[in-house]
Amino acid sequence: MQQTIVTARLMGCNQFINLMKNIVAFVFVLLAMGHVNASAVKPDSPVGMSVIKKGPVVKLFYRGEQSGKVKVTIYDEDGKVVFTETHNNTEHFMRPYNFSSLPAGNYTIELLDEQGKRFKKVTHSWKREIRSAHLTRLNEDENKYILAVPNKGQDALTVRIYDDNYKELYRETEIINGNFAKVYNLRWRHGPHIFEITDQKGKTNRFIE
Repeated sequence: MQQTIVTARLMGCNQFINLMKNIVAFVFVLLAMGHVNASAVKPDSPVGMSVIKKGPVVKLFYRGEQSGKVKVTIYDEDGKVVFTETHNNTEHFMRPYNFSSLPAGNYTIELLDEQGKRFKKVTHSWKREIRSAHLTRLNEDENKYILAVPNKGQDALTVRIYDDNYKELYRETEIINGNFAKVYNLRWRHGPHIFEITDQKGKTNRFIE
């Protein structure tokens, strides 16, 4: 009889432990679905990587078994690298990636850490509104460009320039009133360039030169 009571108590304890595990897992999912940043990757988060996509933004969550070097690479469906970055001496992070300037298609996020490679597939089909703008190359040898944006009234334009690996080279926000035009001299940087122009309503235009 006493053995039966002990067994019942042990079964109740195991059920309680399983219930607590389910509650912890559910709370983690709720945290991942909400607004989070690097500090929201809790110490008891599961090891590995996961992604959450909302519109054009993909949030990558990562927790490793130990602190170390972590490399993230994003490929398009043709296997071309569209973005890469490296985190040093890190054990966990949350990183948002904005796909709004990329064409619709299937992408692969590759994460390389001390344990090897992990992959996540992402389908990007978000349609962005196009901002009217014109980019003209003035001098091929010196990499001079003129950016012209027709506009009525006041606006705030954010101009970003990237290299062909999508590394940001330049960023500035211009407060304009009416039409806008500016010359950009990139003689210090040879190779293809990517220009992005975004207004305060989120409309974007992208040029590859």
